Formats: sequence, structure tokens, C-alpha cells
Amino acid sequence: MDIAQNLTERLNPGEALVLVTETDLRKDGTFGRRWFAVTDRRLLTFADGPEGDGWEVEVALADVKELRTVHHVGRMGLEAQKADSRVEVLSCTNGLATRFAKIAHAVTKHCKEEWPLEISLEDEERRVCEHCGRPLPEAGSFCPVCLKKGKVLARLWTYMRPHRRKLLVVSSLVLSGAVVNLAPPYLVKTLVDDVLLGDSGRRLLLLVLALAGSYLAGTLIGIVRGRMSARLASRMMHEVRFDFYQAVQGLSLRRYDKTQTGTLISRLTGDTQMLNFVFADVGAFILPALVQIVGICVVLFFLDWRLALWVLIPAPLLVLVTLLTFRRLRRSYHRLWQRRAKMTARANDAISGIRVIKAFSQEPKEIDRFSVRSGDVADATAFAEGMFSTVFPTLNFLTMFGTFFVWYFGGIAVMEHRVSLGALMAFVAYLTMFYGPLQMLTRFGDFLNRAFTAAQRLFEVTDADQEIYDDPDAQPLASMDGAFEFEGVHFGYVKDRPVLKGVDAKVEAGEMVGLVGRSGVGKTTMTNLICRFYDVDEGAIKVDGVDVRKVRLRDLRRHIGIVPQESYLFDGTVADNIGFAKPDATRADVMRVAKAANAHGFIMRLPGGYDTRVGEKGARLSGGEKQRIAIARAILHDPKILILDEATSSVDTETEELIQRALASLVEGRTTFAIAHRLSTLRHAQRLLVVDDGKVAEFGTHDELIEKKGIYSKLVEIQSQLSAIKAVDG
Repeated sequence: MDIAQNLTERLNPGEALVLVTETDLRKDGTFGRRWFAVTDRRLLTFADGPEGDGWEVEVALADVKELRTVHHVGRMGLEAQKADSRVEVLSCTNGLATRFAKIAHAVTKHCKEEWPLEISLEDEERRVCEHCGRPLPEAGSFCPVCLKKGKVLARLWTYMRPHRRKLLVVSSLVLSGAVVNLAPPYLVKTLVDDVLLGDSGRRLLLLVLALAGSYLAGTLIGIVRGRMSARLASRMMHEVRFDFYQAVQGLSLRRYDKTQTGTLISRLTGDTQMLNFVFADVGAFILPALVQIVGICVVLFFLDWRLALWVLIPAPLLVLVTLLTFRRLRRSYHRLWQRRAKMTARANDAISGIRVIKAFSQEPKEIDRFSVRSGDVADATAFAEGMFSTVFPTLNFLTMFGTFFVWYFGGIAVMEHRVSLGALMAFVAYLTMFYGPLQMLTRFGDFLNRAFTAAQRLFEVTDADQEIYDDPDAQPLASMDGAFEFEGVHFGYVKDRPVLKGVDAKVEAGEMVGLVGRSGVGKTTMTNLICRFYDVDEGAIKVDGVDVRKVRLRDLRRHIGIVPQESYLFDGTVADNIGFAKPDATRADVMRVAKAANAHGFIMRLPGGYDTRVGEKGARLSGGEKQRIAIARAILHDPKILILDEATSSVDTETEELIQRALASLVEGRTTFAIAHRLSTLRHAQRLLVVDDGKVAEFGTHDELIEKKGIYSKLVEIQSQLSAIKAVDG
């Protein structure tokens, strides 16, 4: 009997179960399973197997004013706010925060606004495998143990199918090459028995030439097959990498927020290289090995079935030992890949943030952190390679038993004239060709499993649902006036920590609005939602009366230009970075916008002028120089909507004045959202929108807000005092 059925039997008559889910902390704070249920009348928390009314916590829904999440150190609590008290319904680790935030939100809406009590957790990211219960490598990812290889193979076939004619040619070469390689030992038998021992010298030259020809034919076939396999594999790997990279470019920022860059790089490089085994090595080694084993068995039994049986005696033991040892070896290599991915991610973070590390003299600490990751990789490598070094000498020793048997029993048969000397030598030659491919085939399952795991990791990103996508009924947007309206907008980067809590505002077309407020109140978040880097959780943002989610995303962003707070430049020339927004821009266009952004002067002083490389992330330029290039890039884009996120934060006062003049002409006729902590930079704004605690606290002109004596008035007063202090100190 499952927990839901058991619980339903314990409810009061007429009471309906809405939801039952588990949490991972007991009442005393220790790790363990505990259950939380929502009915149409109560909130219930209980341990496994409730008996009678053995509820640990019971709260009537009629008494609940609000259900909310509260974060503590290392855990999260779910609290029910009653009229005169608060009750902690349950606690859990932060990994379940999103689940209970969704539940809290649904229950609160039901209690406050009398919404129907409906809770769905279908889109929740899985953290354990639903089949075997093992923890997943990443939340929402696949389980390597329960990997469905048939589906992965069918997906890989979609990359092979366009090249099926060439694959057929390669398969034909594999078959013909395997047949040709079976000829030399049989020719040796004929050479020994019929020529050397048979005193038939007239055939000697013919057999030697045939032997040389068979080796030459095998070599040529192998070269052609190898080159074709390599060309096919490289082409198919290019298609896999291209699809993966295209999918990475299409991932939403929300996905990037919870995915380490090093993990994606590891998949793009390491997993694609492992997948190359399927495309290249199967055709180059596995198929020839399979054909060769079958062919050798046929020839051995044709030569002498008794000796053939002695050859096959060690084979079952060889297969058994291989299967037993490679299961452990596979797990050890899987552990090695996981630790290597973590080491790559650690190194990527440290290298990307090298300036911060050096600024705080944290090089020793980062070296220690990397040392721990590298040490884990070293330990895993030593264990895996140690097993590898033990397994293969053991397998090689087992294969030698077949050789011993053939030499002993074959030697007796030769002396008793039951088997010719040439046949014995052919047996020994075929024997050397038999066990190597047999070992390869026993390892084939392991290699294939590793390749399928790598493929699934790639397809996991390729098939990732895009959190922001075009609605099937999305409208094209050839032109835009630029009027925006925020209607009850709620949003949080983490579901239980809302940043915007019901924003209502209306911005006229062509109006410049300054977004003002303390750090972290949601100013940049508002501009992120305008660009649809994220979608609202509730409410709507409309442009020209149409919900932005109903507008084609590419069309929407084509009308938006952004100068971010942290200007990012690519490792190219100055001209390339300015022209990024408009690839077909001429050098004259680039120079025109650079002059408008007051960047032309310093650019001409660079060693190569507009052809100077700026370095990774613009490392060879100052912060102010990078900012002016970013402004020039936005001007070249010629957008209808302009977003300035602290656009002049990295420049001195004199340069700011020059840029402000350029921006004054730039914003004319454009809807502009400008974020600035220095209120003096917003003097061209028609209205100012003051954000506080995720809501619009004030909205009006500078004079109107000063008269209100509210938040904006206090901010102006504080900055005036700071400016006076700087003037005295200066």
C-alpha cells in the first residue's frame, strides 16, 4: 500500500487529499524521510506510516493567513502564519526549496484570494532516479545506471543515416579486409606441407607471391577503410558538436545560472571525444574483430575440429573474467570522469576570476582548492589505471593457455601423423589472431556503455527545454513604437525568493525613464524581463499593447540595445567588437559611432587603432574604454529601445559629461530605461521610477518626487551630502 492510499484512509470523512510529498529532514533536524500533505482542509506533517491521527504537525487551512518559506543556515523552513502566531510546518534542506516554495505560493493564493487549491509538481527537477533511487549526477539529469541504450542508439542513427551509403562501403571493406586477413596462415600451411615438405619447388615462388599479395591487399584495404572511417567519423562528430553548441547558445540564462561553464566545456570536448568511439572505432576495430573471430572459428574447425576445441577451451573463462572485472573498471572510470569534470569546472572558475583572486591575494587558497580536485583526479586515475594494469596481464596469461594446448596436443598429433606440420603452424598463426579480437569484443560492451553515457550527456543539453521560446502564436514585429506596460509583474531567480513583487508601471513611447533604488531591489531584473532574458512568473509585460511573450523573440531583441553594467568584449579587434551589433557595418559606420561615444580619440592612440586586439574580455583596455566601446556598439545597433545599466559607472566625470552629451542625442525618439546610482546621470530622464523591495515605490518627475519627501528625496539628499564631502576633501 503506497503512502497516498494509506493517508487517504486516515483522513476525516469528506476530506480530499490534494498533495502528498516527502521532505528530507526529521522533526529533530536530522536527515531522514518525512511526509507533508495538503488536503482541502488541513496541512499535515507526519513520519512514515501514520497510525490513526499520529500527525507531527496539523494546521487547519481556515486558520492560515499565509504559508511561506523561511531560510535558515543550511536549511529551509515552511511556516504557516496564523492570526496570532506562526507554526513551522516542516523543515528541509535547501535542495527542496523550489518544491516547497511552489506549494507555499499555491496555498497562500488559496487562503488570501480564495483561488482553487491546485498544486502540481510535474515540472520539478528530479534529484534521484525514479527507477533505481540512486542520486542523479545533476538535478533533472538522466541516470547512467538506467540508461536506455536503445533510444540513444536510435538517436545516434539519425547522424549516421545521411551517410549510410558511405557506411555501406566501409562495411564492405571491413568484410573483404577480414576475409583477406584470413588467407596468410592458410597459405603458410600450403607452403610448408606442399612445398617445403612435399618437395614441390615449382610452386614456391607462386605461394610466396600470393602470401605477399594477401598482406599487401589487407594493408591497402585497411588504409582505405581507415581513411574513410576517419573522414566519416569526423564529419558526424562535427554535426554532433554543432548541434550541441547550437543548443548551448539557445539555453536560457536561467539554465546558465545553475550550470557551471566548465561542465558544458567538459561535455563539448570530453564527451564528444568519447562518442567518437562509436563513429570511428566501431568501424575501424569492432566490426573487423567480429568478422575475424567468426572467420577464424570456421577455418579452425575446417582444419581440425579436435584442435579447434582445445583453442576454444580458455574462451569462456576469458569472457567471464572480462565481464566481472570490467564492471568494476567501468565504475572506476565513471568516477574518474566525474572528478575530472569537477576539476575542469574549478580551474575554469579560477582562471575566469583571476583578477579577483589576485586582488585579494587568494592565489594560495585557489591553488589548494585546485590541488584537492587534482588530487581526487589523481587518486581516481591511479585506481582505474591500476585495475587496468592488473586486468590485462591477467587476461593475456589466460589466452596463453590456448597456445599451450595447441602446441602440446597439436605436437602429439603431428608426431602421430594425424595432423600436418603446416596445419599446426596455421593453427598457431590463427591463434594469435583469435584472442586479441575476442578481448576487444568482451570490452565492447564497456566501451559502448561509456560512449552511450557521453552521448546521453550531450543529448541532455541538445534536447533541453528552452525556458524562453517563441509562442506558437507569436507575432512578427517589423516596427515598434516602444510603449511598455508592467501589469502585476512577479519574478524571482529562485522561486522562493521573489525579486519583483507586483510591479505596475506604464512607460510612454519615446520616454526616458530612470530606474532608481538601492542595490538588489530589482532594477536590472526589470530590464532583463524587458529583453526576455527571463520570463515573468506572474503578470505580464506589454510592448505596444502586446504581451512580450506573444512577440517573436528575435524581432523583440532586434529593437533593443543594451549597454550593460559590466561591458563584455570579445577577443577580437576594436572594430570587430563595435561592429558586433551590425556585421555588415562599414569602417565609416564604426568610426562614426565611436566618435558619438567619445571613443575615437583613445582608439586612435592604440598601437593598431581600430585593428588593435582587445584581449580576452577586453583585458588590454581600461574599464572606461571598454564601456565607451560598448556604448558605441549600442549606438550602431540603432535600437528603438535603449537600456543603460550603469552605462557611465566606469568613467571619470569629464568623460561622463562627454558621453552624456552623446546619449542625450541618442535617446531622442527612443524609449530608454536608464539605471544609475549617481542620480546626476539621470538628468535627461523625463520620469524616475523608484523601486523598493520589489515594488514601484514612487514614479514621477524629479520635481514631483522631491516634493513628496519620500525615498527619492532622501537619496538626493544623501548624494548631495556625499558630493559636498568630496568637494571639501578634493
